[in-house]
Amino acid sequence: MKTFKQHLEENRLATLAATAGMIAGSAMAAPPKPEAMNRMVDFIKQKEGFRPVAELDKDATGNPPVVGYGTTHTYPDTGNRIQVGEKITKEKAEEHIRTYLNKMTPRLEKIPGWDDMDAGKQAALMSFGHNFGSGFYGHKNFKSITADLKNKNWDNVPETLQLYNKSGGKVLGGLVKRRADEGQWWKGDNSSTPKTPTITPNDIHNVAKGDTLGAIAKKYGTSVENIQKLNPEITDPNKIGVGQKIKTK
Repeated sequence: MKTFKQHLEENRLATLAATAGMIAGSAMAAPPKPEAMNRMVDFIKQKEGFRPVAELDKDATGNPPVVGYGTTHTYPDTGNRIQVGEKITKEKAEEHIRTYLNKMTPRLEKIPGWDDMDAGKQAALMSFGHNFGSGFYGHKNFKSITADLKNKNWDNVPETLQLYNKSGGKVLGGLVKRRADEGQWWKGDNSSTPKTPTITPNDIHNVAKGDTLGAIAKKYGTSVENIQKLNPEITDPNKIGVGQKIKTK
């Protein structure tokens, strides 16, 4: 499961002119609409699940400390490094989400037409930026989505989003679903009420040797917390057995 992407530090060696231009551009752009911000907060909370005590993220590269709703490495409000064993409340953890998103969005505000986008479109781009980094617009690896946004080919965006469903060259079910959700938001499906899913055999995972609940959650685009809710018999997320059938949806 993917945790918070750390907001890239400002380039301290930027010229005064470049810095002034950045500030001016940021001042001219509108911040995300409250509905877009709230949708992303709810989305992150659902995807990440809540960790009241900081622990090592065994499913992330380097096993960094993680706490709250997926906050990793450092606290976004203070910059202090997270220490294993530190406790946090849900209220403070949500504050961290909002601080992170507020730091992320200035780059998104530079996208043409940002001010004219409704909350669904802004939320879709915030989600995409949370997944791939807020500087995706204009990057060489994101030419297709950049072209649609630059030329305001907004009708093409939901389909173009589907191009970005791979990790390590492989299509991942979690990314396919996330791109589909973002496409629905973009098209105006602003419903915040989760739809009751239909369980299919593809939503049942048979535990294999070496599986962890975190890795299973990442594969199916969900969180450990949600899997435990669907499988109340799993009282300890570190104890699952080979051959065990786990509901993922």
